[in-house]
Amino acid sequence: MEQVQFDIAEIVEKELIRIEFQPILSLKLKKAVGVEALCRGINPADRTVISPIALFTEAKKHKMVLALDRLCRKKAMIEFSKIPDHDNLVLFLNFDASVLDNVIDEDKSWTKIYADEAGLKYQNIAVEILESKIENNSKLEAITEKFSSLGMFVVLDDFGALHSNLNRLVISKPDIIKIDRSLIHNVSQSYYQQSIIKSIIDLGKKIGSLTLAEGVESKEDVMKCHELGADLFQGFFFARPKSISDFQEFSCKTLMDNISFEIKDYMALSLEQKRFQHASFESILNRMLDEVVNSQPSEFQQISWDFIKTHKDIECVYFLNDDGVQFGDTICGFDIPDNEHSLFHPSKTGTDHSLKEYFYFINSLNLLSYYTDPYISLATGMLCRTMAKRFDCGDKNFILCIDFIDSRACNLL
Repeated sequence: MEQVQFDIAEIVEKELIRIEFQPILSLKLKKAVGVEALCRGINPADRTVISPIALFTEAKKHKMVLALDRLCRKKAMIEFSKIPDHDNLVLFLNFDASVLDNVIDEDKSWTKIYADEAGLKYQNIAVEILESKIENNSKLEAITEKFSSLGMFVVLDDFGALHSNLNRLVISKPDIIKIDRSLIHNVSQSYYQQSIIKSIIDLGKKIGSLTLAEGVESKEDVMKCHELGADLFQGFFFARPKSISDFQEFSCKTLMDNISFEIKDYMALSLEQKRFQHASFESILNRMLDEVVNSQPSEFQQISWDFIKTHKDIECVYFLNDDGVQFGDTICGFDIPDNEHSLFHPSKTGTDHSLKEYFYFINSLNLLSYYTDPYISLATGMLCRTMAKRFDCGDKNFILCIDFIDSRACNLL
């Protein structure tokens, strides 16, 4: 591909920058709540559009990144002020990582100056910071504190990419966490991605940060992110970046109404599938329970062997006494390699399970039964869900535990 030639100095001098906006949406509110400003260069030679990557790459060669970055911020705020009802939107501004040192050191804030010139409220501005590009934690803290003190939103961009770490959340105290598109892409097909995104979203709720699913391109990924609890959405599924004239005519009402209906149907189906799975597992457990309550504890092992052969959904069966100690060995539905050094192996009689979630809740809250979320089984390394139920056999109390293979999750691994 032929490299586009252009004069970056002339572009900056003549302010040949075009700003496009991509909407940021709330499905719960069914409306756009913000826009991200994206810059494009205009080649002075032939008026062709220059991508931001090419623009900043050339600026870096000529040591003009700071000048270009300030110009983009200035133009973005001017164009944003032209959007009708912009007071009800938040402008998301990207900063090139290389200019952030200047942001800390400069006596005056150019972002504040440009906002004042454009007549914008600071509360309508969100500053996106790519934390993975900031190696020094004290620098990250100083940057976020500077913008927060002005009343601007702090957005942690591309979280979950590269070497993102949870400590950066503590330091930056972001108002919004943008979940990296690499995690969002095809999330509907990956249990691992779903688990990571769910953890980020849950953490965001606990520390008071909204979460934004960035780069959503398919209806399935939108519905899955909504199910996982994402607050905001941005991506080609909803809209590509638009110039100010096109954005003024942008309306998401029909699109939001349609996806809302589909999400309701999807959530109803998902809930029904979970109910069916729960009812199916509970029916299996109760049938086995009918056999063991009319037997002797010495017969539990043989009953388990006979029962597990006819139920392919069962991974393991085992029994606990009143103290959470295992009574008898674990019975597995398939052969497991005998490896004494393996992390995953079925537990033996006498194993203490008193700290396991299902025993703790049944014992401490005096519950009759408990059903866990999916987790990695220490018996096999597979995803499973444990259904546990207390029962009496003669004058002794036991808990029947059945680890069911979570096939819905396993199919996405």
